[in-house]
Amino acid sequence: MVERIYTINMRTLIKKNARWERSKRSIAIIKKFLKRHMKAEGIKLDKSITEEIWKRGSQRPPGKIRIKVTETEEGEKDEKRKVVKASLLGVVQEETKETKKEEKKTETPKVEESPKEKKK
Repeated sequence: MVERIYTINMRTLIKKNARWERSKRSIAIIKKFLKRHMKAEGIKLDKSITEEIWKRGSQRPPGKIRIKVTETEEGEKDEKRKVVKASLLGVVQEETKETKKEEKKTETPKVEESPKEKKK
């Protein structure tokens, strides 16, 4: 498994597009960049990246973005393919449903004790 951190400068590429298409185009630029640099077949962008790009609307995406990229292989032995997962740098990943279920199983239920009666 390979992990890399990239800073992608999109400013000059975005300025060539119409104002209302800039955020949409910046997503395509990120995917094209990752495909070229990681030489991967599948690319999965985390929700945090799209939220960061669309935060200021469709007309004003950020000029630069820092992302953390991890490379994994998916599929069976014969049909393995390289998949790249990208997330925004510095953002804590959301817990999946599976990890939440595992935490609930390991927790011991707390028994509430009744408060001690005060004597007068």
